[in-house]
Amino acid sequence: MEQLPFEDENFDVIWSEGAIYNIGFEKGVADWKRYLKPGGLLIASEITWLTISRPSELQNHWDDEYPEIDTASAKIKILEENGYTPIGYFILPKHCWLDNYYEPMRRNFSAFLNRHGDSEEALRIVEAERHEIELYEKYKAYFSYGVYIARKSIP
Repeated sequence: MEQLPFEDENFDVIWSEGAIYNIGFEKGVADWKRYLKPGGLLIASEITWLTISRPSELQNHWDDEYPEIDTASAKIKILEENGYTPIGYFILPKHCWLDNYYEPMRRNFSAFLNRHGDSEEALRIVEAERHEIELYEKYKAYFSYGVYIARKSIP
């Protein structure tokens, strides 16, 4: 994701669903801008705080897992500072997390462990995912994925 083989100003749209975190929101927003044509759209989902304050257990977890987690206003500011005009933002509803992400993952834990011979590494991965699911079920009012839609400014 950091060394994409595309020419500058090659795309009308860049859509990153649940992936920009691999290089970080701010880096992705800045680096990918060159690939967009003037007026092109960046659409990226990003883990986002829904509240200004939150339980320390949740804050500590995400500070360790992804320190770039922040509020929508902070993410929108990053877009603006990098030459984008924000044109939309919404949060994914709870059923997207539960029905479409966490439940299928949870159903496949046993098969995943079997494929990997119940190795220590596989067990650590499953336990980490189980912990994240538990945190979401307990604290879903505090965080979600925000979907950010922004237009590359025309010079």
